[in-house]
Amino acid sequence: MKKINTILAAIAAALFLISALSYNNSVKRAERFERGQKFLPNLNPDEIAEIVITKGEEETRLERQGDEFVLTGEGGYPAKNDAVNRFIKDVLGLSLEKEIGGSESLEQELELTGEEENTIAVAFENDSGTEMVHFLVGKAFDDGGNYVRRVDVEESEIYLTSSRVYFSTDADDFLKKDILDVKEADLAAIGGNGFRFENQDGSLQLLDVPAGMKEKTTEVNKVKGGLTYLRFTEHHLADASEVRALRFTNRVVFDLADDSGYQVEVAQDGDKHYLRIQGFHRTPQVQITLDADEEEVKEKSEILARADEIDQFNGFHGSWVYEVSESTADKFRLSMSDLVEKA
Repeated sequence: MKKINTILAAIAAALFLISALSYNNSVKRAERFERGQKFLPNLNPDEIAEIVITKGEEETRLERQGDEFVLTGEGGYPAKNDAVNRFIKDVLGLSLEKEIGGSESLEQELELTGEEENTIAVAFENDSGTEMVHFLVGKAFDDGGNYVRRVDVEESEIYLTSSRVYFSTDADDFLKKDILDVKEADLAAIGGNGFRFENQDGSLQLLDVPAGMKEKTTEVNKVKGGLTYLRFTEHHLADASEVRALRFTNRVVFDLADDSGYQVEVAQDGDKHYLRIQGFHRTPQVQITLDADEEEVKEKSEILARADEIDQFNGFHGSWVYEVSESTADKFRLSMSDLVEKA
């Protein structure tokens, strides 16, 4: 019996040793560098609550609010979802060409200390403020790729990426600059400085054209397209000192077919041009009664939804004055005399 116990103990010890060696080998295999492996294979994009991108003295900070990110350094203005998603996708897509090693002298040589002007630092934090990852993109390799290093882990290795790294780093690259995009077909009328357009048989027609005159096509199209792909170049809080004293004139009102619409005013200060915009809804307040039929419920629900959309639009855009290009501002400065020419 004693002999059997001794044999069993020896077998158990042997199995333990085999298991330990097997585990050790598996860990080494897992840590072993493989060409083409991802730089950040375990990063979960759904957990990212804040993104900080630094290049030289410039810092871009994006913070998740609900379903979108905002730029905290730009007054909390919304970022373009596609730009943020593209940035995260580019980070997740970083693959590695080779392992370089690590030392202070190598970090300095490859511009990976975090103090260089052209080095890009990227940090992700989760919603509890815990840093998920923090890494540097340093010097570019002549034959392609950049040197990268994580700084959120001790004794991190330096790697060369498989291809050149091109990250958007400036806040301007992320700003959601589109204000509105309303096509001519959606407009019921436009009223401005001495002129009015109304939709007749599916197209906007300039009313009260003087005898012997006709529409000047180029200028008329500018008015009709005033809200098409409307975007800004810079944004300012409405009570900011640089825009507080602006005198806004040249109001143009755009009516949509659903009795809602937008009014635009512009201002000028030197060679800079500014715009402010407000939505409206002319439909009287509606209520859905208990005896309303399905068609009435649908119609009134759409009216209420549109009114709520306009309220949200004004709640946001009412806080901002937008700097726009001269050509954009000029669309709202046209008068009747600009829109007609001799027939």
